[in-house]
Amino acid sequence: MSPASSRAVVIAAIAALGAGALLAGCAAVSSSEPHAAAATRAPEAEWFVKTGCTACHSISVYDIWSVAATGPDLSVAAEDVPRRFGRSLEDFLRAPTGTMALVLAGRIPLDDEQRAVAAGKLRDAHRRYRELNSAGRPAASH
Repeated sequence: MSPASSRAVVIAAIAALGAGALLAGCAAVSSSEPHAAAATRAPEAEWFVKTGCTACHSISVYDIWSVAATGPDLSVAAEDVPRRFGRSLEDFLRAPTGTMALVLAGRIPLDDEQRAVAAGKLRDAHRRYRELNSAGRPAASH
């Protein structure tokens, strides 16, 4: 095998490992991950946990803290997505970009109804976030 071919194989292997690690990190939540105890968890948070969002994202308004914390706090997603991506939350969920394109295409695929539920739950979390912050609770740091 020529040096150029060897380099190409190594680069392809590294890229595949990186993509696999990224997608594996945003998998369904295992019971060993530290989250708010199910008995004390806000009922509104349950969908995020069952869907697998909390493998990568914290949701501070529900005291859910991701072990990986690779994604932003979903408590602010309803405000953050339009600011960062210049698109509505619903549009972003329908046609995500970046890491979320990979996650929603493979690890957490959502149909139209589930995307509408996700948008509603993210808006509810943001509403709660604003209520708590107006009452003097510190803002989320991630």
